[in-house]
Amino acid sequence: MNSRRMQSPMSDADKREQWGTFADDEKELLDEVEARWGDTAAYAESAKKVSTYTKEDWEQINVSNTAIERRIQELMDAGAEPTSEEAMEIAEEQRCHISRWFYTMDHTFHVQKSDLYVQDPRFRAGIEKNTRPGAAEWLQAAIVANAARWGC
Repeated sequence: MNSRRMQSPMSDADKREQWGTFADDEKELLDEVEARWGDTAAYAESAKKVSTYTKEDWEQINVSNTAIERRIQELMDAGAEPTSEEAMEIAEEQRCHISRWFYTMDHTFHVQKSDLYVQDPRFRAGIEKNTRPGAAEWLQAAIVANAARWGC
């Protein structure tokens, strides 16, 4: 696809600084995203939001995501079960982070997306890079428990 609907006002240098290796593969990854989800409301919402984000916005997004990852690792290191209150709280925080910055995500959608965390090696690598091996399954279990807690 060539529509490039999901764009950023940032310079290439800022993209590399904020997105890391994603910036190097931006065109190919955006093609894949558009092909897979380009006709969804979530994609349209995300494209609209992302097209306005500045370097400072991405810094906030990254700080928030890093805090979530740090907490996942801390909980796992402490031996917290993914069904614990603390684990469900971090799952809820992750859901709210996605809803705030990218697209509205209800609990059912969060459970569905968590399948990607476990099944897609790129999603798994993104989660486990800054946490530890097994974090994808742990987070998925926390997401499922959190959704059940909310009656989903």
